[in-house]
Amino acid sequence: MRILLCVLIGGFFSTTVFSLECHSCLSYCKLKPNGELSEDCDCAGNSTCNGTTCFAKVEMFSVEETAIIQKGCASNLPYGTSGCHYAGAQESVHCYCDGEKCNTKEKFDNYKPKQLPIVQCCECSEPRGEKCPEDKCERTCRGNYCLIDFDGVEQGCGLGLPRLQNFLRIQNYSDLQGSQTCARYQATQSTIVHGCVCTSPTGFCNRVNASREYQLEKVVSRRVDDQNYCYSLHQKSRKAFDKEIFKKSDTCEGHYCFISMTTSELVVENTTEIDADGKGSYVGLSRPRYEILAGCLKVDDDNKVSLGCTTEYSENSGNPISKHCICESHLCNYYNLLVDEDNTTLRQVILDQSHDHDLVNSPSEAAGAVLTYDPSLRKTSGISQVSVHFMLIFTTYLALF
Repeated sequence: MRILLCVLIGGFFSTTVFSLECHSCLSYCKLKPNGELSEDCDCAGNSTCNGTTCFAKVEMFSVEETAIIQKGCASNLPYGTSGCHYAGAQESVHCYCDGEKCNTKEKFDNYKPKQLPIVQCCECSEPRGEKCPEDKCERTCRGNYCLIDFDGVEQGCGLGLPRLQNFLRIQNYSDLQGSQTCARYQATQSTIVHGCVCTSPTGFCNRVNASREYQLEKVVSRRVDDQNYCYSLHQKSRKAFDKEIFKKSDTCEGHYCFISMTTSELVVENTTEIDADGKGSYVGLSRPRYEILAGCLKVDDDNKVSLGCTTEYSENSGNPISKHCICESHLCNYYNLLVDEDNTTLRQVILDQSHDHDLVNSPSEAAGAVLTYDPSLRKTSGISQVSVHFMLIFTTYLALF
């Protein structure tokens, strides 16, 4: 059933969207000896949910020879992600479609990932004891995109679509084929990720020196006088969070603010059974695991970022599988975005009196003057209030690339 909805954006009714009915289920199966899915590996049932997009995810655990298949709905997914793609590695395939109950194995061609252009990349890992050359490759690899992480310097290849594409909510990622995208995000002082993904057909676009120069010029040094204060937070729990968790938050600065949450994880657990080959058997399941990331984001090009939120869920309820939002005003990445509450309350920012107008690390613990900040008074023009459309963490964003 297609339901016509009106989306409320910034207090006004905006673009109409169609709500699709999607299959919703979770199952597991044993992988073939070659690591591929068996012909009968799928999940089915009578449960459905409604969203603007349907999805099916296949997560393969090669050591346990087990695959988990999960189906459900998504809202406000970035354009250009339809079909099946590797989600960075062969063990993870994510599929999306926009038809009525379209998330079936048959319509996804047995969950076969789309073929994408292949590029050659540098491969090296200083955290593993290697010394990565500045202007050449220690080793090479082949994938659908090259990547480099400047924290410790790691270079390599990825398959399918990079997670950075979903994190930035890039529309029509395929339009960026042949180019470079760099970003830096911080959730806490110990949760900082900054690096680049690139797809230059000439190859080896993730060389250390050239990538670092681009990152410094286009990301770190861009819009230095036009940034937003953001809540900074990273917490995990077996129980659901509420707004009180923000008493543990710090602050940071970036071009944009973000907030992401996951509520479950897919895992395999061994059983006491032994199969015909004398091996242990495993079951796949989803179990509660709550994780929240809030912080600041810098990117090389504002046109690559889409404000709003993406949500994935398996039931028509207020408890999503994941939700990810990007906004662009001071302290906009508050808990209210996760629960679709109005973003009209004033925020209090604690200022350390010993440092003129510097935000201290912990608003909940610092002593000093209290400044009430009204987002409508932001000094820069072109304020973008978060439009509660939505994003995805399909998995935790600590591994963005």
